Amino acid sequence: MPLDRIWGLLDDRVGHARQVQGLLRALGGGREIALGYRHELRLPDLLAPATIGHLDAATTGVLAGPVPRVAIGCGRRTAAVLRWLKRRAGDAILTVYLMRPARLSGIDLAIVPAHDRPASDSRIITTLGALHPSDRRALDAALDELPDECRALPRPRIALLVGGPAKRATFSAADLDRLAAAVDGLAQQLGGSVLATTSRRTPAGFAERLGAALAVPHSVYDAGSEAANPFRAFLGSADRVVVTSDSASMLSEACAAGRPVHVWPMAGTPPKLQSFADALAAGGYVQPWTESATQPPAPLDEAARIGGLVRDRLVT
Repeated sequence: MPLDRIWGLLDDRVGHARQVQGLLRALGGGREIALGYRHELRLPDLLAPATIGHLDAATTGVLAGPVPRVAIGCGRRTAAVLRWLKRRAGDAILTVYLMRPARLSGIDLAIVPAHDRPASDSRIITTLGALHPSDRRALDAALDELPDECRALPRPRIALLVGGPAKRATFSAADLDRLAAAVDGLAQQLGGSVLATTSRRTPAGFAERLGAALAVPHSVYDAGSEAANPFRAFLGSADRVVVTSDSASMLSEACAAGRPVHVWPMAGTPPKLQSFADALAAGGYVQPWTESATQPPAPLDEAARIGGLVRDRLVT
């Protein structure tokens, strides 16, 4: 199938866009359409119509052209667009929504993490975690982007993925200090180093504070800086991964490395995220916080599995 017949509708929220890009990667590529918004949807997804009225003129101009065979979206603002495309093209298009939709009208396939407790429906496919573009091949390729100052850091290298407050999860400066002390202690026991990256949710000043707290050789990327994010290079270079518990996407990408993963629990982590971390532990992807670690199963790559199921749907 020509790749321009597979559309990925990219929301302006990075987590949503990366899920779409993950499925595009698994399908061999496609056309990425960054959605520009005039205003927010004024109704919740349960009531929102099939519409592109919330999009700007440039985006609606793109969508008004020939319809694709497959359209993929993530986030409620993309769900309205998927329904609009479905109403326009009918059976000529396969609409795929990532995450749990408020309703299934206009959605041919919904890809929903098991921890979101989806309903039983033939249009719903459950996954262990979130889709993303960071398969092992992509992580290996990203090693070319590893900053020069990181290449001489001693092994084993611990990739530290730091999130931040989200919904009920809290993350104070004291919490960061405890995390830094624990990771620094583990790295000292192993004789290794730390490659740390923060996220857009990490409070200002925390990256600098983390760097000051680490005694072992380390590199810390501040997501608030203008520099390119070495997230995938750090993950690709890691021998172990430590990730905070506040993001299903970060947990999922951590387990894509095929390395032992340790989860740092944030206070107030929502029960569904704790359930997800427990499921990862049951599958051997997440391991207890100890000096010893065993090789986990093959890298977690739910996008590849879902990509195969979407291709199957296209030929039936």
